Amino acid sequence: MSSDSRFTGFAIALAWPETFCKQPGSWYDSLMNKTGISINHYYKAGHAALLLIDAETGKTHYFDFGRYHAPFGKGRVRSAFTDHGLATKVKPVISKNGDEIENISALLSELQNNEEYHGDGRLHASYCRINFDKAFNKATKLQEMSPINYGPFKYKGNNCSRFVNDVISAGRPDFRIAFRLKYFVPLTPTPISNVKALGKTYIIEKTRHYTPFYPEKALPQKMLHSTLPQPERHPEIPENALWLSGEGAGSWFHISTFENQFQIKRYNKDGQKECEGVFKIKDDKTFNIELPYSFAHLSHCNQVKVIQNNVELDFILTEIIQG
Repeated sequence: MSSDSRFTGFAIALAWPETFCKQPGSWYDSLMNKTGISINHYYKAGHAALLLIDAETGKTHYFDFGRYHAPFGKGRVRSAFTDHGLATKVKPVISKNGDEIENISALLSELQNNEEYHGDGRLHASYCRINFDKAFNKATKLQEMSPINYGPFKYKGNNCSRFVNDVISAGRPDFRIAFRLKYFVPLTPTPISNVKALGKTYIIEKTRHYTPFYPEKALPQKMLHSTLPQPERHPEIPENALWLSGEGAGSWFHISTFENQFQIKRYNKDGQKECEGVFKIKDDKTFNIELPYSFAHLSHCNQVKVIQNNVELDFILTEIIQG
């Protein structure tokens, strides 16, 4: 534990500043595209996220906010609770005085090597001590409020950078860090402004073999006002799986019967399984797998929403299936 009893954990601010993000659909988007500040309706705004560490238990919790499997114009908070691929395996090593993370490079390397975090290019990071419970409660509260209006200047809106700033601030860091988080920002927090506010910056180079996304072509007008279109079905994806997407990411969902419950799998567009589990229907409602149905927002690895006969059914995870 930290020598200062106010602090019970750490917040690691994460930034991938080279990541392109689709425009949020604000009044200024057209002007920014004409002036070249945005490229083919994408901003090089970067992606922000954070890792919270409970110093007492050693558990790590990744959080971010984005337009993943959310309605148009909305975003949601992700974590390993909702998206199992975001779980971390490297355990933090805390110094004896409780003030430093001794294996910070190992923690960051694990994050940089996982494509599910949606960061392109180099990873920038820094960390500070916080009250873990206050920061964690803020993150989970925003997760429960999802979907949330997406956009830094929208009423009650949020984006990845503002989310990170709000959660770390809620953790009541040292007053100098709190001051920088609040005042040492441009018009709105950015991935890099969050990192710089916390202190020493660590940089992890791009390690995965992939070509970073670049918006070479302008989006069709209909794509500016909709979620991602259904991609071609990969051979590994079952024929009766259904597509559900947001503006930033989408997945295929497949449901089948499993004893007296249901087995639901989620696949990415490349046919890779993202999560799988056994689910039960909440509130004793009934579902007929032989009749037409569709998946609805906000479906994720821990809860899946299905619409059948104009009735919304909530499928709740009872058991994770590994492998």
